[in-house]
Amino acid sequence: MKILHLIYSEQVAGAEKYLLDLLPGLKETGIECHFICVTPAKDEHKFTSLCEELNNKGVKSILLNGTIKNFLPVARKINQYLTTNEIKYLHAHLFKSDMLAVIIKKLFNRKLVLLSTKHGYEEKYCSNYHRYKGKIHYNLYYFISKYLLANIDKQFAVSKAMSDLYYQLKLTKQKLPFIHHGISIKSLPQADDTIQYRFAEQQLLILGRIEEVKGHTYLFKALPEVVKIFPGIKLLVIGNGTQRQMLEQQAASLGIEKNISFMGFQPNPYPFMANSDVLVSPSLYESFGLVFIEAFVMKLPVIAFDAPAANEIISNNETGLLVPVYDSSKLAEKIIWLLQSQYEGKRIADAAYDKYVHYFNTDRMVKQTADWYLSVVLR
Repeated sequence: MKILHLIYSEQVAGAEKYLLDLLPGLKETGIECHFICVTPAKDEHKFTSLCEELNNKGVKSILLNGTIKNFLPVARKINQYLTTNEIKYLHAHLFKSDMLAVIIKKLFNRKLVLLSTKHGYEEKYCSNYHRYKGKIHYNLYYFISKYLLANIDKQFAVSKAMSDLYYQLKLTKQKLPFIHHGISIKSLPQADDTIQYRFAEQQLLILGRIEEVKGHTYLFKALPEVVKIFPGIKLLVIGNGTQRQMLEQQAASLGIEKNISFMGFQPNPYPFMANSDVLVSPSLYESFGLVFIEAFVMKLPVIAFDAPAANEIISNNETGLLVPVYDSSKLAEKIIWLLQSQYEGKRIADAAYDKYVHYFNTDRMVKQTADWYLSVVLR
């Protein structure tokens, strides 16, 4: 079975890391995977190492420059690749990739079998998920999504939360099957307190895009209470995004700017994780939350909002701590408790690592995905 995996992206995030683990594993099962990444010219440098690593692992990978404005010639190029390599299965990842895949089938290759993984939904909707309470917003994104879903042959989601959302919004008539992420980190960095990665006796970490849906502002509101108990504490903010300036202003207004370090994007965040005490992730909605299982691997205890899909990945008080959404006071309380309770932190981190070993691993993800492909072929 030959499959071309297609992604249109402007930054390396969860979906791209997922493919880096999945595709070489599928190759080992006998499924021949190819990979095309479409990205604007200005972002091409971000994906060079990703494609090189996949190529080195035996997954033929290429970069194509393109934007939504020139999807037609890009679609033609991809179809030429499919034809040349005699590939009849095209597996799309992310919204714009689905658009591109449907264009290819409708205009150039009617016999093409379209597959898709649902990694997320409109970020504006997810940012307001708890306020909308399942109410459908009939906007352009919604109607395009509904059209794409109707024209893709088979698809699955990366979490039950994602499957439930698509069904709740009446985008699908039945709930999609879901396959959780699995990861494999070959060599773990040692937690040696170096000046490069450790900046205070107590160190918190928030890792991800600096956008509304990630909930940074609620952690910042919680921090003054934490600072009262741990005046020298440092919060490392790893990632970039549109809300950075707003957060810098918020930190200054709360008088906690000295306790916060904006580290920008870090291609290898694991040494920072190894040298921190707690990962705090107050996301309002996660389609999966790869950072949770990265923390599991690093034995870094996690505190998150009790929101999809955090509450699907984390078992409260077992593999992490969950607090009510928007509740900065409770967030501060749990941070303080965990910093003061080293035994509890170790207990939670050990249980989380065990969950990674026995479930959130690459082997399980690859097997479930390969089995799903087999069911697609047989139907």
